[in-house]
Amino acid sequence: MPDNLQHQIALTLVPQVGAVTAKMLISYCGSAEAVFNTPKKDLLKIPGIGPATADALHKSGPLQSAEREMQFLEQHRISALFYTHERFPARLRQCYDSPALVYFKGSATDLLSARRIVAVVGTRQPTEYGKMVCEEIIEGLQAYNVLVVSGLAYGVDITAHRKAIALDMPNIGVLGHGLGNIYPSQHRSVALRMIENGGLLTEYTHDTKPDREHFPMRNRIIAGLCDALLVVETAATGGSMISAELAGQYERDIFAVPGRVRDPKSAGCNLLIKNNRARLVESAADLASSLRWEEAGKQITVQTQLFPDLSPAETVLLDIIREQPEIPIDRLTVAAKLPPGELASLILELEFKGIIRTLPGKRYMVSA
Repeated sequence: MPDNLQHQIALTLVPQVGAVTAKMLISYCGSAEAVFNTPKKDLLKIPGIGPATADALHKSGPLQSAEREMQFLEQHRISALFYTHERFPARLRQCYDSPALVYFKGSATDLLSARRIVAVVGTRQPTEYGKMVCEEIIEGLQAYNVLVVSGLAYGVDITAHRKAIALDMPNIGVLGHGLGNIYPSQHRSVALRMIENGGLLTEYTHDTKPDREHFPMRNRIIAGLCDALLVVETAATGGSMISAELAGQYERDIFAVPGRVRDPKSAGCNLLIKNNRARLVESAADLASSLRWEEAGKQITVQTQLFPDLSPAETVLLDIIREQPEIPIDRLTVAAKLPPGELASLILELEFKGIIRTLPGKRYMVSA
């Protein structure tokens, strides 16, 4: 039966019609346009459709709003993909509660059906350890031609996006609001970069605000889009645990980075591993091995030496720092037995070479 985008968008704007109901209406009527043209008496014969919903489907408001939305889409070069569209994300279509329609702004909608997709989630306030592990795993995934998906939020999300951008890896941000704005606004520059080699995806019309209730809904898209969900750091409750729960329902592979036993920011990851709901992962190779992925044909340039051109003094200092996960400056000063000025100079050189990183409270750890 005939169908058009205006009716598809309008169907998602009817207050009484959610994603599941929209798909049921399509299955009975044949198309979005046919839904709006079906007489009320016939709509009432469809299971779950009551008078209020039938009346709402015969009001002009949704169609008028859809027309305005289409003008915005055309102006900003945004694709609207109904779940029956051939380019609607195939993995997402498999999920019973997936959106009936998504909006995508980016380099190519083909990315939504990439061969390998990994979603990365975690706390909005990660530790330096969490950010470092997240970056290392993203870098390791480069060899496997992976599309990275996350939520453009503070913390682990933006760490994953920024690292993917730095490596020129395709990545997609799933938003809990419309494409008329970017939230948080501090991530606007990152979002614009993502559009060049990836994109932004949402189920919401362009003027939808980033209200609190939208983000749990956003999480189901993140979980549904991927082959594997990686949880880097999270508390025992929160959005990342919701994403993991959804990923389990969708039969996605779940991986979690372990953390210290009493660290509340690793409590969720440790719980997922403990309850066999997620596999322990320390590197991209662990994830790829579990998924039986082969490395991509192209060769990734690697550093031939573990640490390049270190002076003897730098080597000694590095060996001290490597002895433990983190070392405070006072302990490092005692162990190095160096004047403060010389120690500070060596630390600075190692930082410039990207071999160590400074943590809050004047603590240091190896970053390579």
